[in-house]
Amino acid sequence: MDVPVYYAGLPHDLAGSRSKNRFRVELLWGVCKMLDLMESNNDFVVVFDNVCDIEIHFQDGLEFYQIKTHGNNSPAYTSRSLSKKETKDSEGSIIGKLYVLNLSGSEFVKLAIVSNVAYSSNGKKVDAAVMCFDQLPNAEKAKLKDAIKAELNIENVDFSNLYYLHTDINLRNPEQEVQGKIVISFEKIKKCEPMNPRALYRLIYDTVNERACYEFAEDDYKVLIQKKGVTRDEFDRMLESHAVNEKTGIQQTQDYINSLKNVTARRNYKKALAKLLRIMPTCRPLKNLEADIAGFLMEQSDMGDMDAAIDILITQFHSRFPIEYDNAEKTVFYIIILFKFQEGVYDDENDI
Repeated sequence: MDVPVYYAGLPHDLAGSRSKNRFRVELLWGVCKMLDLMESNNDFVVVFDNVCDIEIHFQDGLEFYQIKTHGNNSPAYTSRSLSKKETKDSEGSIIGKLYVLNLSGSEFVKLAIVSNVAYSSNGKKVDAAVMCFDQLPNAEKAKLKDAIKAELNIENVDFSNLYYLHTDINLRNPEQEVQGKIVISFEKIKKCEPMNPRALYRLIYDTVNERACYEFAEDDYKVLIQKKGVTRDEFDRMLESHAVNEKTGIQQTQDYINSLKNVTARRNYKKALAKLLRIMPTCRPLKNLEADIAGFLMEQSDMGDMDAAIDILITQFHSRFPIEYDNAEKTVFYIIILFKFQEGVYDDENDI
């Protein structure tokens, strides 16, 4: 399957306005999905809020997830509620707007409605967490197919890759639930505990929120992935930056900052470190600059003590930062790199 070519022909999400809380839950569900994918060996890109709420792009296939969250007392979904317009002004039904993403019935495209509300078939709630619509009773399935055919003006409907996922989304405190999953998954993936779980959560959430909120149309598939998606490698770098047993230089930098006698400097450096922890794993200009600084350090015979080394780097590199970085952020950036240099992180050229 040629994923970029197939994807280029799909309509954009027409869901319209959503509440801030619903949008937040969508993103958090996407984060949980990324963590599950990281425990597999599959390469992937998760795209947020483009043609569907959450999308997973594999090398040879696509998965689209439409997230529907409701209060605890909301009625179960039925074939009728899924196939009628959501609101008076809606352009289509829940299931119709999802099914249009695979009109060809491709076996390489998976569609799923995800909700904290159960599905009801013939008056009985379906207990299964994952239900394929192809498993519905024939009469119910036929009515649902007829509704989709009429809405989309098509002749054939295939339910073999259309699913309903009943998930226990915690609407009262989804952040806490996701933070817990991050810690559990992190230990499985990295074989250690995250150094700062709350900072890692903020890094991940801020990244996916930024991608989801990018609203400019992109015809180039590679550019769209950069603006709207998070790749496996990028997500892994976020996790790696918070691994306790990795030589990241973060703990040493924190200790160095805490040892400063100047209260104002210590405060400014702590704020700078918090910002850098959030952006370093995914900021390409900083990654490039780190590589240049590491190369410079490898060429030096003697940099002196920490303060002397910082002064040398200030002279060599201060002017090369983007304008949005202040002096404290630049200096803390040098400190992180110097500690990584001391730990031998850059001894392997592939790590620069």
